[in-house]
Amino acid sequence: MSQETLIQPSPSSTSVIDRQFKISERKSSIGTELYAGFITFLAMSYILAVNPAILGDIPGMDRGAVFTATAIAAAVATLIMGVFGNYPVMLAPGMSMNGFFKGVLFSGSVALLWHEALFGIFLSGIIYLIFSLTKIRKTMIESIPEDLKLAITVSLGLFIAFLGLKNAGIIVSNPIILVSMGDIKEPQVLIAFISIFVALGCMIRDIKLATFISFVTSIVLTIAADAFMGTSNAPIPDSLVSMPPSLTSSFGAIFNFSAFTPEKLFDLLFIVIIFFIVDFFDGLSTIVGVGRDAGIIDKDGKVPNAKSALVADAGGTVIGTVLGTTSITAFSESGIASSQGARTGLAAVVVSGLFLVSLFLFPLFSIFSTAIVAPAMVVVGIYMVGRLGSIQWEKKESRIAAFFTIMFTILSFSPANGMAMGFISYSFSMVVAGKGKEVHPIIYGLSAIFVTYLVLM
Repeated sequence: MSQETLIQPSPSSTSVIDRQFKISERKSSIGTELYAGFITFLAMSYILAVNPAILGDIPGMDRGAVFTATAIAAAVATLIMGVFGNYPVMLAPGMSMNGFFKGVLFSGSVALLWHEALFGIFLSGIIYLIFSLTKIRKTMIESIPEDLKLAITVSLGLFIAFLGLKNAGIIVSNPIILVSMGDIKEPQVLIAFISIFVALGCMIRDIKLATFISFVTSIVLTIAADAFMGTSNAPIPDSLVSMPPSLTSSFGAIFNFSAFTPEKLFDLLFIVIIFFIVDFFDGLSTIVGVGRDAGIIDKDGKVPNAKSALVADAGGTVIGTVLGTTSITAFSESGIASSQGARTGLAAVVVSGLFLVSLFLFPLFSIFSTAIVAPAMVVVGIYMVGRLGSIQWEKKESRIAAFFTIMFTILSFSPANGMAMGFISYSFSMVVAGKGKEVHPIIYGLSAIFVTYLVLM
């Protein structure tokens, strides 16, 4: 069915919608926006299974509550983006950040409990919101070198891909050489490999739904294997529809300070800094990228409604943490909407509505384990590692900082350590190279904080 055959609103409502979203002005149509929104939701709906599967493994976090928080936070943030920002940009809990959150807690990089770490993300969202409402956002954007931002993105992509490979059993621990390949004869490992290569085929052929297709492939093959072998790794529920799971266990839990001690203050500060930096720049890059692709941003580079768009991104994180999930960010899958012809926020409103509908489909999404969603995590890593090509490798300072950021993230199994070493090595390299005056004072300040963190850790 083409987008033009979709049911159109009445003429009177059409004129109101057209004026609200500037559909005609941006040379789009209501049918195109509805269709693009629907396709984009399909492409990013995997987050409703992936986020609960990842965060649900953390002691104290209830999988059902995370599902509800994910759907509501994504719906609200995307609605704000669509109505006030008027961008075809969709938001949901970031795939890299949920893996980072879990990795930081599991690796022992911080001594915080899950709800204390979420409070740190809440504070980062508040800071992001304040920056979005003031001119400070411009100073922050210009202070961190582009190469360092790219290295952080790549390191998080590799980290989440590593987690995916580990969850799938493709990479296993080895007491002699640390890690090694898993047994491909194991059904779970074989299914993960097949799903990943299906996604690779889609990527090579420029099929926009690579992540979603790998996710569906993994589901189908897992259910088929379970049925054939008589196992119950992915049991099919009696009903695929139910009332949304309760938020009781997670709603407002971030304001529980009963177990918080002064010794945890530095860990909290670190969570605030790293989530703010990653969320802020990741959201901005997606908004700018999709805006350019959709023709919203002119050749002069000015971003219309930039404040509203960033407020939607920051506000989503604040709302999401209160509900019980990690940072909300602009999804790169939003590029699918613009590639399908979406030019306005109406497409985002459609996605928001579909997220609300999905609240009643928890039994369907609850059958997905971390092993099933692992291929999607690997695909996300492949997409994010593409930023490597944009780093200025000929510049020694950039090369050193990127190397330290990426290597320490993977080898110490801590994006926090990687980011710390990236900032420290960059500041050091620039000073030694006699370019210390080119480094923004904010970078020196963050480097000093990171040095203190590594010493105390």
